[in-house]
Order: sequence, then C-alpha cells, then structure tokens
Amino acid sequence: ADRQTLLSFLGGAAGYAPASGQIVGILKQLHETMSKSLADATADEEAAVKSFKELIAAKTKEVEALTAAVEAKTTLIGELGVKLVQMKEDLDDTQKGLLADKKF
Repeated sequence: ADRQTLLSFLGGAAGYAPASGQIVGILKQLHETMSKSLADATADEEAAVKSFKELIAAKTKEVEALTAAVEAKTTLIGELGVKLVQMKEDLDDTQKGLLADKKF
C-alpha cells in the first residue's frame, strides 16, 4: 500500500507542469513594454526640454529687443523734452523781443 501511495504521488508529480516559463515570458514582455514606454517618455521629455529652451531663447531675444526699443524711446523723449524747453525759451525770447520792438 505504501508503494502504491508513493507511485501515485510520484505519478501526480509527473503531471505537474511548472509555469515558470510562462512567468518569465510575461516578465520579459512586461520589461519590453516598460522599456518602450520609458524610451517614449524620455524622448517626449527631451523634445519638451528642447522646445522650452528654444522658447526661452526666443523670449530672451524679444526682451532684449524690447529693452533696446524702450531705451531708444526714453532717449528720444529726453531729447524732445530738451528741445521743447529750448523752443519755449526761444518763444519767450522772441515774444520779449517783439514787445521791445513794439515799444521802440
């Protein structure tokens, strides 16, 4: 009877098919999928970083150009302010001269 039980046990063990091959296959497929996802995400991130750097460079140039324009306009305002004061003084001098000529 013991022999029969032992043979039955060993016979049952022969029917067992380990699933480790399937598990390894699933893990390999999972690794490939995750590696591809990581590569895609890395490529997307690198593209975003490149785009961001290009945007920053363009905005920096724009700021520099606008700063130069503001400085030029500020200089022009200063020069026009000086000319306006000179013209007012010339007008005042001309009016005084006209008044003096009328009195003469």
